[in-house]
Amino acid sequence: MSATASAQVIAAAADAPDDSAAVDPTSEIIVTGTRRTDRTVTESAVPVDVFTAKDLSVQASPSLQTILKNLVPSFNQQRNAGADGSAFVRPPTLRGLPPDQILVLINGKRMHRSALVQVAGDSLSAGSQGPDLSQIPAVALGRIEVLRDGAAAQYGSDAIAGVINLGLRTNDSGYEVNARYGQTYEGDGKDIQVSANAGFKLGEGFVNLSAEFNDQGLFNRALDRPDAAPLRAAGIDVPSPSTRYGQPESRSYRFVINSAIPVGDKDEVYFFGNYGFAKQEVDFNYRRPFAVSVTPGAAAVPGAVPAASFTLGESIGPIYLDTIPGLRTASGAPVYNANGRIFRGSTFFPNGFTPLFKSDNEDYSGVIGYRGETAFGMNFDFSAGTGRNRISYDMTNTLNPSLGPQSPTSFFLGRLEQRETNINLDLSYPVEVGFFSPLNIAGGLEFRRETYAVGIGDPASYAIGPYASQTVQRTDGTRFVVNAALGANGFPGYSPDAATENSRTSYSAYVDLEADVAQDFTIGIAGRYDHFSDFGGTVNGKVSARWAIDPAIAVRGAVSTGFRAPTPGQSATANVQTAFPNGSVVPVAVATVRADSVTGIYFGSQPLDPEKSLSFSGGFVLTPGSGFTGTFDYYNIAVRSRIAITSSFNVTPADRVALAALGVVNAADLGQVNYFTNGFKTKTQGVDAVLSHRASVSAGVFNTSLAVNYNSTDVTERTIPAAIDVRRSLNIEGLSPKWRGVLAESWTSGMFDATARLNYYGSITSYNDNPNAAWVINPASIQEFGADWSFDLEVGVTFDERFRVAAGAENLFNRYPDRDVRNLFSQTGAAANGRIYNDASPLSYMGGFWYLRASAKF
Repeated sequence: MSATASAQVIAAAADAPDDSAAVDPTSEIIVTGTRRTDRTVTESAVPVDVFTAKDLSVQASPSLQTILKNLVPSFNQQRNAGADGSAFVRPPTLRGLPPDQILVLINGKRMHRSALVQVAGDSLSAGSQGPDLSQIPAVALGRIEVLRDGAAAQYGSDAIAGVINLGLRTNDSGYEVNARYGQTYEGDGKDIQVSANAGFKLGEGFVNLSAEFNDQGLFNRALDRPDAAPLRAAGIDVPSPSTRYGQPESRSYRFVINSAIPVGDKDEVYFFGNYGFAKQEVDFNYRRPFAVSVTPGAAAVPGAVPAASFTLGESIGPIYLDTIPGLRTASGAPVYNANGRIFRGSTFFPNGFTPLFKSDNEDYSGVIGYRGETAFGMNFDFSAGTGRNRISYDMTNTLNPSLGPQSPTSFFLGRLEQRETNINLDLSYPVEVGFFSPLNIAGGLEFRRETYAVGIGDPASYAIGPYASQTVQRTDGTRFVVNAALGANGFPGYSPDAATENSRTSYSAYVDLEADVAQDFTIGIAGRYDHFSDFGGTVNGKVSARWAIDPAIAVRGAVSTGFRAPTPGQSATANVQTAFPNGSVVPVAVATVRADSVTGIYFGSQPLDPEKSLSFSGGFVLTPGSGFTGTFDYYNIAVRSRIAITSSFNVTPADRVALAALGVVNAADLGQVNYFTNGFKTKTQGVDAVLSHRASVSAGVFNTSLAVNYNSTDVTERTIPAAIDVRRSLNIEGLSPKWRGVLAESWTSGMFDATARLNYYGSITSYNDNPNAAWVINPASIQEFGADWSFDLEVGVTFDERFRVAAGAENLFNRYPDRDVRNLFSQTGAAANGRIYNDASPLSYMGGFWYLRASAKF
């Protein structure tokens, strides 16, 4: 739902000056978390962070998610390397809650979700579906507001963790061009970014255009797999390392437009939108051409837990090609000759192969609206918007084993699509009722239509070929059965059974009251009703208050209820991928199935219900003067009926027989199964502390900020223990750092400037194996990754007030997180898949990254 504000306030907010020396963000008007048009950051009854274009311009990374991670301590994201689509659309978290509990607005209007449901995300984000923040380039933003408080009663579903409002630039003149080149200290991960912004007058209004091109190279932090050495000894040309993990290759183009034209004295018509396209690629695990045996021996890393000895079979094959004439099984299937011709993966790929998983991500949105003020002083904002995200997948350098020698080696796997339409009417009117300030009465209506669609891939990408299941007879007359993997090896394409188009319509109405009932006391009350075509109605409310004890100190607090309905994507997602679950030495097929599918019901699935939440927050604001401000806020968020993807069920031979009897065509190929469920309850609590100081002295202007977050999540109940196992709940609690801090200093003096940032990350704990029923945990399955820090630095020089050049480094001292020491092999010092770092590490395992940048303004 829109964040209603007058056109003048929105324009002033989004078009703040670029020079942070002239701007104190704490004194700026905010439009998030309130529907009044006269509130500043320190006057807000709930915590709101404001970041200007200057804050964004000195960040090392062009990615908006990484920028937010540096600026907001309770905002986090994991890398998810090699985790199918999650490697491309990285899921963020805020205050220990997943991305689909974060509401993202653009100019106060809801941003549509990504088409990707995070099937392969981390423990906290697995199963979530939120917006793709990378679609909006930083150059298009005039400012960002982050509301760190539950706001479902004000803005609707998804606002349990908070709200991120992206304010687009509104300048009506001038040109800006930026270029940046960087790479890691290791010499990989090259990153080229070129961006531009231009403002033009449009009659009495404006049009602002932004564009960005980004070419991101791969960096790799994996070591060899243990099967690589014996393969090379046998003359096989195995890549080194055999499987790459790190940052995928990506090339993206982003465009944003923002415009408004006045109509009369107080009204205006506005339009804004975006278009983005990205091509990305990642490895999907090397496949061996034949079987090898590996004996780990002594651990190669101090404190490491060695893996067991094992034999790895060939990845694809053998597949028997010759039938025995006249012989048939009882079901009428042909019988194959064990001594006849054989097809293997090595027939196509003598040195083995690594499937390449490719993504084309196309995103667009547009919002048009009319806003202003009536003759009697009521503000209004009527808008309509639409958005679509489409992700198409391809796989090359692989095959469909069940098709044997008739298999192609490249496949179109299908596409995912998310479409949303929103129509909003927002009204606000100040009424004199005898309080110190007018009572601001706001209300509105919303219509939403959202659709999630899955399009099928090439028939060969999902085909159940003639060699899917073979009965083979030896010379002595004995028989055995050989099952070949189905579909494109690595990621079977979306079949007609997976294809879907699932839609939902919702209607909403809200009322929001706020006033200074006394000179130093503000109170706000909000209520909202939502009705979903598939889940019925819900009512939520919020009460907030602020009391200024004296000019230097104020206390504030809020209590609210919230909800989040399952997305159409969560109700309809089904796919299969290969993975190395729980340190497995052999990749297995992991299937995500619909809750209403035969497989899902077999493993205990139930219909999805909406999540419900109850949030409390309270704190105080210090404004002692002399450039100092400070805010301290405690929060407590209880969420029941949490929607998430289940822990994976291991599929036993008996399960495969039973599923096949129920008509599940790929039953023989399944290794693990999961689905979406309302499986558990959580309580998340923490403290945010933000201190800032601004000083102008003879040496220049200094802006100092310290932001600290403590966050703890407890799984208070596993409502479906078989679906959300103990290991999963422990990882939800343990794989996010409890402590996070950012100390930043910026300095400007004449033509010189510098920005330094110290990041602190608390420790995390990973649980690799599931404890037994008595919660007795195998110590060898646990690893604590210690607290860590990184330091960023950028120095710049500005010439002629228009041209700036700068050099900087992200993670200047080249620090890496602790290595994973579980299930290691002496030959490589890595796990079976070659990985040495935990994806959940808040400190990136990219290492140090240097860059040069230049900008020009005209």
